[in-house]
Amino acid sequence: MNGAPALGGASLGPVSENSGMIMVRSLITCAAAAILLAGTPADARRARCAMAEDMTAVQTAAIQQELMVAALTCNEVQRFNAFQTGFGPELRASDARLAAMFRRLYGRRGEAAYHAFKTKLANNAEIRSIHNNPAYCQEAGSMLTTALATNRPMLSAFVRNLSVTVEESPAPTCNEKLARSARARHR
Repeated sequence: MNGAPALGGASLGPVSENSGMIMVRSLITCAAAAILLAGTPADARRARCAMAEDMTAVQTAAIQQELMVAALTCNEVQRFNAFQTGFGPELRASDARLAAMFRRLYGRRGEAAYHAFKTKLANNAEIRSIHNNPAYCQEAGSMLTTALATNRPMLSAFVRNLSVTVEESPAPTCNEKLARSARARHR
C-alpha cells in the first residue's frame, strides 16, 4: 500500500504536510461553524429566546397547572398536595427560572407577562378538563401516580417524559432562533 494510511482496507493516498494543514484548517472551520450555530447563553440573553432550561420551566409550569386543575375537578387534592410538597424545592426553583426568563424577555413588563402566562396555562387546562373530564382525570391520575411513586423521578426528568400542552410558547427556543439567524447570515 506504499506506506499510505488506510481505513477499512481502502487507501487514503499519500499524506503530505500540506494536506495535514488543510485538514487542521477544515477542523477549525467546522468547529467555528458549530459554535456559531450552537450559540452561547450570552447569545440567548441577547436573542430574546428561551434556553433549554427555560423551556423545561415552561413545561413544568404547564404540568403544575394541569395537576392543579385535576386537584379541583378530579378530586385529586390530596395527591396534588403530596406532589407540591414532594417536589416543593424543585417547583420553586423552576418557577423562579420561569419568572427570570419573563423578566429577561419582557423587561419591566416581565412580571405581568409571567402572571398572565400562568393564568392562561390554568385557563387552558380548565377548558380541556371541561371538554372531556373523564379522560382529563385519567391522564392526570396517571401523572400523579408516576410522580408520587416510591422511586420518585427528578422533576425535570418527570416533565421531560410527559407530553405537555402549551398553547402558545412565551418565546422561540434559542436553538431555533440562533439556527435561523445563522442560516440568514450564510445566504
